[in-house]
Amino acid sequence: MLKQILLLLLLFVLVACSEPIAPVEPAQPTVEPTVTSVPSATPDRTATAQVQAATATAVALASEAAIMATAEAEALFAQATLIFRDEFVDNRNAWYTGVFQEIETNTIEDGVFKVHWSGRGTSYELYMVRELGNMIAEAECQIIAGARDASCGLIFGQREDIGYYKYEIFSDYYRLFRVPVIGEPITLLEGNPAELWQANAANHLRVIREGEHISITLNEVLLGAATDATYLEGKVGVTTSSYSDEGNVELWFDHFAIWELP
Repeated sequence: MLKQILLLLLLFVLVACSEPIAPVEPAQPTVEPTVTSVPSATPDRTATAQVQAATATAVALASEAAIMATAEAEALFAQATLIFRDEFVDNRNAWYTGVFQEIETNTIEDGVFKVHWSGRGTSYELYMVRELGNMIAEAECQIIAGARDASCGLIFGQREDIGYYKYEIFSDYYRLFRVPVIGEPITLLEGNPAELWQANAANHLRVIREGEHISITLNEVLLGAATDATYLEGKVGVTTSSYSDEGNVELWFDHFAIWELP
């Protein structure tokens, strides 16, 4: 009898000391991409000559800018809470895959989220679990095909039937703009990232939102900051576009993550 009691006590101790499994908030991307209208024809780079010149000057100080941006990000990450991360090793988070609207094909393979366009179009997919106000969102994007007709980016502040913000980047042009459901898009920032863009590799995109203050970075270098309080909260996601009627555009995403800031 004593032996049985000792065995029961030992079993109780082992169970009590075992490490519990941490609960994981379920992820829920959009069931399928959200189609939006292409804001304009392929952006007119010549119309942003002054902005591009200013960007080129900033790029000359890229090392210093990178140090400053990294220091700022580290300070923010120290107080941030990770909400979602996907490295696309599989489709455990149930992103939409397959053919959408006949011109967009999404697949998750080789550790990346691949989007192929066979025509002109733009769409985004969102993290649907919750809306966020102050936050950091980032992803890696590589333009595989399409050159200047291909863009990728981040969506944030998205409210259904209201609007959203979009950080869109090409190999030689970027812009941060506000996209209302009714009315024309309003550009908040734009410029030429060519000196920072990695043509044959993934590029790291980041948006930091603190109240009305928005900043965007490329490969850890600050591209610019804007002030806008139109959409203070909303959903966050990734976006791609093809500005070619023939398509032949392919983009790859990896390391998509969202943090909440106090």
